[in-house]
Amino acid sequence: MMHIKELQKKVENIRRRLDPEVIEREKRIEKTKGLVKGAAIGSIIAGATALFLSPDSGKNNRKKAKEELEKAKEVLETNLNEGREKLSKVYELKKETIEAKKNMLKEKLDLNDNMNIIDDIDLEEIEEELATDEY
Repeated sequence: MMHIKELQKKVENIRRRLDPEVIEREKRIEKTKGLVKGAAIGSIIAGATALFLSPDSGKNNRKKAKEELEKAKEVLETNLNEGREKLSKVYELKKETIEAKKNMLKEKLDLNDNMNIIDDIDLEEIEEELATDEY
């Protein structure tokens, strides 16, 4: 027998899969993954082809490959650090935005609670007036 929570999860999963925005986002993600895989495979094939067709000796090829790998490593480290910084900035900005919206929502809820109290008091007065009025 399926529990209600499991059923709710399955229904939510089906809803998400039928949502056109989610479908489009998943398609873009898959295309991006395919592009990255293609670029990686292409780079490997190009590198291997360059090594095999190079007129230099093996020693020179290894030296060049090592230098290029060092350059690539530096670029990756730089990009990774920049990505971390940007992600951190975005995280902080989103955190501040969420906090501001949370506080605004709390204020509205407090205001609504106070309004409800006033409404309840007004409602009681109206009920008393109606009870004393004769028709």
